[in-house]
Amino acid sequence: MNPALTLRNFALRHLVADAAPLSAAERWRSALAALFGFLITEGVLAVLPATTETRHLLLPLGATAVILYTLPHSPLGQPWSVAGGLVVSALAGLACGRWVPWPALAGALSIALAIWLMARLRCLHPPGGALALTLALAPPAVGVEMAVVGANVLATLIAVVAVNNLIPGRRYPQCVTSHAPAADSPPPLARPGVAHEDLQYALGRLDTFLDISEDDLVAVYNLAAESAFRRHVTLRCKDIMTPAPVTAEFSTELNDAWGRLRRHHIKALPVVDRARRVIGLVGVEDFLAHVAADARRPVGDNIRALLRPTPGMYAHKPEVVGQIMEEGVLTAREDDDLGAVAAALAVRGHPRAIPVVDGDGRLTGILSQTDLVAALFHQLALERAAGPDAGDARSGSPNS
Repeated sequence: MNPALTLRNFALRHLVADAAPLSAAERWRSALAALFGFLITEGVLAVLPATTETRHLLLPLGATAVILYTLPHSPLGQPWSVAGGLVVSALAGLACGRWVPWPALAGALSIALAIWLMARLRCLHPPGGALALTLALAPPAVGVEMAVVGANVLATLIAVVAVNNLIPGRRYPQCVTSHAPAADSPPPLARPGVAHEDLQYALGRLDTFLDISEDDLVAVYNLAAESAFRRHVTLRCKDIMTPAPVTAEFSTELNDAWGRLRRHHIKALPVVDRARRVIGLVGVEDFLAHVAADARRPVGDNIRALLRPTPGMYAHKPEVVGQIMEEGVLTAREDDDLGAVAAALAVRGHPRAIPVVDGDGRLTGILSQTDLVAALFHQLALERAAGPDAGDARSGSPNS
């Protein structure tokens, strides 16, 4: 066995962090954010009552800058973690430096006390340990006061809010959102298979600190589940779609569209323009949403009143499909795999049907919920019949 290869494998397995490297663009964003952020911090400190000597004693703020501008969504870099972690660590360092006469013991106690306080107050911020040690070992003549610490923390937070919110894809602070959606709130952008309570349970069982926010953890879970789903589902939309579907146009009268739905026993009609590009979707629910509520007569009479054309030039109710159709509908391409469609469904909810278009955006077929469910169950049945080795072999193929 090659000793060099063995050493390399050992290093990769046990010494190198198992994390994806930053892209070149993200490296530049982080570096430039730190550059301008620290310049803004210096500008804020220049107008605050802090001398140059005491201001630059707080060198651990350089480590704070790495977290704030490279990991802006990390729980370690949120405002309470930064402000609370640095302030309590400074208090621990000043107390140990003043009351413990032995420098080595004062330094050790300051770090231990800072860690305990930050963990207890849920404001864990690693540079706090360095700040506690710095202040515990600082010469008494320097006279660092808490006002200087507060000025540095304030200047740092002003800078990070100003810089990170100007960078696309970042938001600071990472707000804690309510996990109980409001009754009138729109559907969530993702429907993960785990809930907030599940994450709390899992993190409690681990009993350790994970440097990742709950929102990012859910996003990682969703992306991993999507990748696994795509790896195992190889069918494409054109394999299961209903070709040449029944359609309607914007100007199709309501009674005509209703008749097509009833006659062909379908739930929705794609609405197309003259070039057969999809502009909407209309189904029974869209008709019922425009039925006048009148308790004095049966529902059937109300529906017939909606479908009956209004004589004359003006109408007080919808007359054509374009007035009641759902716009901005989800569409799929013929060559899209069902994994991509399932991922889109997780984002957009569960539509009645999905129009399928070709490379030019023209309608060629339609997928119903029944088509999708039947295809997925059929695929899973094939997976089980083929055994576990088949799934492993396909996951390594180029087409998976």
